Amino acid sequence: MHGGTKLARMTGRVLATCLLFAAVTACGKSEPTYSGISVMGRNYLPYNMNGFTITDGYGNKASGGGDDPPGAGGGSVACCYTLKGTEFTVKWKYYDADRWTMDDSHAQQVETKVVMPPSAVPEKVGSRILEVHFYPDRHVEFQFPGQLLDESRIPVVDVSRWMATHYQEQLDKKFDDTDGQSHRRIARTVAAAWLKYHLTDRNDLEQYAYFSLLVNSRFDAHPEIQRILQAAAGKPGTFAKSMQSLPESVLSALSNDAFEAVAVPAISDGLLLPPRTGNAQRG
Repeated sequence: MHGGTKLARMTGRVLATCLLFAAVTACGKSEPTYSGISVMGRNYLPYNMNGFTITDGYGNKASGGGDDPPGAGGGSVACCYTLKGTEFTVKWKYYDADRWTMDDSHAQQVETKVVMPPSAVPEKVGSRILEVHFYPDRHVEFQFPGQLLDESRIPVVDVSRWMATHYQEQLDKKFDDTDGQSHRRIARTVAAAWLKYHLTDRNDLEQYAYFSLLVNSRFDAHPEIQRILQAAAGKPGTFAKSMQSLPESVLSALSNDAFEAVAVPAISDGLLLPPRTGNAQRG
């Protein structure tokens, strides 16, 4: 009986020591602090962004962006901020420039949560760049440290430039857009390709934009195109190569809109407004 009591006391002491150690360890854990950071936004939305703010759980705030069209970002930063922790709130405003008027900008405000694991802070202040990536589905991702001139995750501007370089005459004839309107139309198509199929490769997006805008707006509902898209999932560049070698029969069916459509992935309501029609707004 005496031995049992002694053992119980020892067990209790060990348990108490373990609990105390755990408490001290937990209290000793400090949240990561990022000081002297610059903030840079990347807009993959098919809309103009009108600035954004980042707030941590301690009241610190950082802001960036301006009136940034689709695809904007990189090379322009706002400095210098301090943020702390791993959980952040991002708020931003966006608007459809094709609906904008002097009386009503049709601006919308969005708020979302972002989690960023603890990251090493570069010694050089100029390298402490927090990239904020805004995706077409309105989720946001952080990259730290980022780079001023790294490649865009969704190359909206590159695709728009490629379309303008190779097909501007056809685009003008079909849509009668200004340069800004044409860019936004292409940006919508790129956003649709990402929302439906998560295409991010530049060549893939170029082919998607070409076929969607100049061949058939519902081209991806053709059974053969759906087969290609499904087979190319997760294989950057494969979709583009397949589209460049389509059989003549498929090209003819697409050009003449003569095919039985199959189901395509749906885009959630509100994420992608229809493109501009008519000439109500120029710019």
